[in-house]
Amino acid sequence: DVYQVPGVGTVVCGTCLSGVIRLNDVLLLGPDVLGAFVPVSVRSVQRKRLPVAEVRGGQTASFALKKIKRSMVRKGMVMVARALEPKACWEFDAEILVLHHPTTISPKYQAVVHCGSIRQTAPILNMSLPHLRTGDKAYCRVKFLKNTEY
Repeated sequence: DVYQVPGVGTVVCGTCLSGVIRLNDVLLLGPDVLGAFVPVSVRSVQRKRLPVAEVRGGQTASFALKKIKRSMVRKGMVMVARALEPKACWEFDAEILVLHHPTTISPKYQAVVHCGSIRQTAPILNMSLPHLRTGDKAYCRVKFLKNTEY
């Protein structure tokens, strides 16, 4: 979630998946609409409405960010360490197992990708099989429709 708090600025909420995020850490926020990551400084960290010095992997928290406008943040963006050198992507390869589907799935079918905080439509570009039905498994090339993702 993203909030604009008067007197504080932009506040983002989420789960630290691994590592440690500390007060005044400089992280990369992205990807933006162009697929770029921008440096952000963590102004404050709160857990359950109480200020804390750090957050460890597996914990959820709210982070106040310096010099970031609310309009620059969208759902699905991530904050990562600079050392990771993150890159955004439009396309990815996936192994798909159809548990149940009432119709036949073929290339150009538009599925919705649910992965972590990502919720985005992604058409299937090509598949290792000509068609997929319930119970079938195939390797597919998928492309996000609206934004790049990490």
